[in-house]
Amino acid sequence: MSFKPLKANPILAILLAGALFFSLFLRDGHSFPSEPTNLPLGEYAAFQPDGDIRRFIGETLHIDISFLWFENAATARVRLYEQDGVIYSTLEAETSGFVGFLTDYRKHYYKATFDIMDNGKRVRSRKFERKVIIGGQEEQTRNIFDYDTHTHWWYREIDGEQVENGSRDIPRNVCFDDILAVFYNFRNGIYGKVDKGTRYTIHTVPEKGVDKIQVHTMNPSKQKDFMSQEGRKNREEFLLKVIIPKEIFHTKTGELLFWSSKHLIPLETTVKDYILLGDLHAKLNRRTTDDSLKISTEKVGLK
Repeated sequence: MSFKPLKANPILAILLAGALFFSLFLRDGHSFPSEPTNLPLGEYAAFQPDGDIRRFIGETLHIDISFLWFENAATARVRLYEQDGVIYSTLEAETSGFVGFLTDYRKHYYKATFDIMDNGKRVRSRKFERKVIIGGQEEQTRNIFDYDTHTHWWYREIDGEQVENGSRDIPRNVCFDDILAVFYNFRNGIYGKVDKGTRYTIHTVPEKGVDKIQVHTMNPSKQKDFMSQEGRKNREEFLLKVIIPKEIFHTKTGELLFWSSKHLIPLETTVKDYILLGDLHAKLNRRTTDDSLKISTEKVGLK
């Protein structure tokens, strides 16, 4: 039996890229105490730029994504939870409305299974799974990381049938941080203190010959220019530029821009120069917290 690979959807791929960098810094501890209801969306009653990464457990970010004249063309949710003593993170994204019709109501599910490392300061994936549903067809990839043998295995299935597999060595002293691991580790200072005018290079899961993500927090003078252009007044915000290979996300530059609050909660994302559609825009709608969050992923086959 032969399989026709699912065509890459650059629209949703970029939407997911924007969604993945919507994250936050929170206070120390493993849960979220009640906060005043009058706090701005991007701020917390207390803030700590590093600490035990398990303090993120129970947080869900809800994101709306628009482009051209299509408002709220897609939605995404990112969350971290603990179940039976294991830490997981999931990203769910789907198109809706007219755009959903044009894209066969495409859905993406990402799931990472984490180990807690460095005395609770970072997450390291032991498994990273991705599932794409387009109409009636499903494609799933699984990445398994064994740091005892320094081996990365990957598998790809279409409609339940394996069509590809392989393995590679993981270099010593390197972690293949998938996008969900980066999502939390970056904001816990694992790749270096988050400060204006700083650049970061992050090792990620090799794909299409690319194994690094570049992140740059703008210096105050350059940020001031962007603030003037966009009419922003809060100088305590951060502006981050993330460079993702343009071949993967089908943009002219591979550039994503993120406005973050002073508490490093990204609030808005612009994906620059998406081919034929111009800039795409993602905005944090709300965040919710639940100390007892236990998410069932059986519905998407990621067990």
